[in-house]
Amino acid sequence: MVVAQTSELSRFGCFVQTAKPYPQGTRVHIELADGGEVFTASGVVAYVAGDGMGIVFSMVEPENYEILAKWLSRTPRRFDRYSFGATAEVKELGSWKEQVLITRDLSAGGCFVKSTAPLPEGTRIRVRIDHAGDKFTALGRVTHNVTAEGMGVAFVQVEAKDRAILEKWLADEKANR
Repeated sequence: MVVAQTSELSRFGCFVQTAKPYPQGTRVHIELADGGEVFTASGVVAYVAGDGMGIVFSMVEPENYEILAKWLSRTPRRFDRYSFGATAEVKELGSWKEQVLITRDLSAGGCFVKSTAPLPEGTRIRVRIDHAGDKFTALGRVTHNVTAEGMGVAFVQVEAKDRAILEKWLADEKANR
C-alpha cells in the first residue's frame, strides 16, 4: 500500500508521486480522496519515473466516473488550446527513429500530434513544428493522452527563441478566433 500525492489526473489515469514506485505492468487498486468523496478504480502501472509512476485506469464503475468527471470539471485547463495543423517531426530521445506527423491542436504547454503509431506515455522526445516559415523546437514528454488517433505532447524544455515563435503562433490563432 502506498499513500501518496497524485498529479496529472485525467479520465484515463493519473501520476502517483512516490519514491518507491511499483514496476511497470503491476496491476493496482487506486483510491483517491478529496473533500469526503472517494474515487476508486483498477489500473495498471504504465510507466515508472524517478519521482513516481503513471497509472492507467482499466476498470472504473459508472458512479466513480461521475466523481471523476465532477473533479475534472472544476479544474480548468492551464493553457488555451487552438486547432492548429502543421508538420511536426517527433524523435524519441536516444533513438534514431523519427516520425513526421501533423499537429491537431497547440497550446503554450504542448500539442497533440496525429499518429497511427503513438509512442508510450512518458517517452521523452524532441519535437520540431514547421509552420508559416518558422520552426519551433522543444524537448517534450508524451502525456497520458495516447489514443488510436495520436498522442499528447507536453513541452518540457523550450529555448527563448522557440518560446517567442510559439507565442506568436498562439497570438495569431487567438486573433483569428
